[in-house]
Parts: sequence; structure tokens; C-alpha cells
Amino acid sequence: MQASKSKTPAKRPSVPSSTMDFDLLRRYGIPVLPACKVDGVEAALSCAKRLGYPVALKLISSQFLHKTDSGALALNIGNEHYLRVEYGRLMKMAGGDKAASILVQAYRPGRFELIVGGRTDPQFGPIVLLGTGGIYTEVLRDMAIRVCPLDEREARSMIRSLKSHPILAGARGRKPVDEAALVRILLQVSKLMEKEKPAELDLNPVLVRDDGLWAADVRVIK
Repeated sequence: MQASKSKTPAKRPSVPSSTMDFDLLRRYGIPVLPACKVDGVEAALSCAKRLGYPVALKLISSQFLHKTDSGALALNIGNEHYLRVEYGRLMKMAGGDKAASILVQAYRPGRFELIVGGRTDPQFGPIVLLGTGGIYTEVLRDMAIRVCPLDEREARSMIRSLKSHPILAGARGRKPVDEAALVRILLQVSKLMEKEKPAELDLNPVLVRDDGLWAADVRVIK
């Protein structure tokens, strides 16, 4: 009987690396909520004390890219006891992911949420997108897209083309968004996309608050 030939194991498809790179945003002058990455519950407690309660905890793991849908976060944590409980729950979710860690972040809800991001398109190159953010991004599909490099006129055009623009402009007595601040973020994202050329960049949500616009979450795919 002829010996069977050993088969070469099939290569697994490569998975794009995804990171929560707040330092990248800071380098480009994009405002982010104060936060610190920690590897233990005592470090989390120390960070929360520095930031001031309430805080949010977010599990940093390649297993959980959509944190809201999977429950890989805890919001509005108001005391040490609750923080210990939620830290333990999130680390239990991480299971065998030895690279998993926790982000402790100031919890500062906004009055409206946006998504700002970018893609490196195989045909057009780097592009920038703006839309209604938060958990309903994929449901509402309220989005504007432009090819880089972006200028101020195009950035304002993106903002005003959104279906949600009347809300951003102050409909029904609401305080309008700081359009100049949003334009600055769009221009900086355009520069980031051109220079760093990530496959994908998502700032979701970008919180619209009375004290400015703040990126609360970021996902970068190299």
C-alpha cells in the first residue's frame, strides 16, 4: 500500500489588526475623552479616582469589536464597588485572550452622537465619512463621503448634506453644534487618512456636548 502524502496545512486567512489608538487621534489634534488603559482592577480604581466618577469601562479585545452589541462595556459607573464588579465581568468575557485589557474612560454623555471616519478605497484612495453616530449608525444610514484631501468648503458641505443637519443646526430650540469644531475634526481626519493610510478608521461616537466635540471610541484597522 502506498503511503499517503502529508498534506500542507491550509493557510488561515489573515485578519486585519484592529486597535483602539487614542494616541493616534491626539497626535492629530482630535479631542478625545480622558482615559487610561489598565491591566488590573487596582490600576482601574486608581485611574477612576484621577478621572472622577462616573466612568466607563471598555474591554479591549480582538474578540469584541462591537462593544455595545456584545456587552463588552459598562457605562455610568459611579463608585468603586460597581467598578470592581464590572471589571471582573469584562475580564471574564475576555476568557483566554491574554492580550485583553480594560480602558477606563471618563463618562460624559453627549446630547447628540456622530460618526467620523475614513477608508482607504482601492479606486479613489483615502476617503472621509461623516454621519449620524452611536448605536444607530448602520440603521439610519445618514452619511456623507468625500475623497481626500478635504478642504473647509467640502467639510461644511458634508455637514450640511446630512439628513440630521437640522438637528445639528439647532432645530426646535436645541443648541447648535459647534460647526467650526466639527470642520476641524474632519480636516484632521483627512490629514490622518492621507499620511497614515489605515484601511479603516472609525470614531464612533463623537459626542456633541456643550463643552465641545469629543471622540469617545476609536477603531483603527491597519
